[in-house]
Amino acid sequence: MQDMTISEVLRDPLIRQMLRADKVSLGTFAALLENAALRKRNGVAVVRASSSTRGRPTMEARLN
Repeated sequence: MQDMTISEVLRDPLIRQMLRADKVSLGTFAALLENAALRKRNGVAVVRASSSTRGRPTMEARLN
């Protein structure tokens, strides 16, 4: 199975349904994907604290 492009991810009905359920806008999700792709291309890791993580590592920290 081949990885999906960002465009394919944004058009996928199941992903859109999950975004609606989580109340995440398509624009916000697109920006997150673009930012992650840019960081991956540049080899940059961004770790930031968030009150929603309650001290747990963010997704960015867990991926690196």
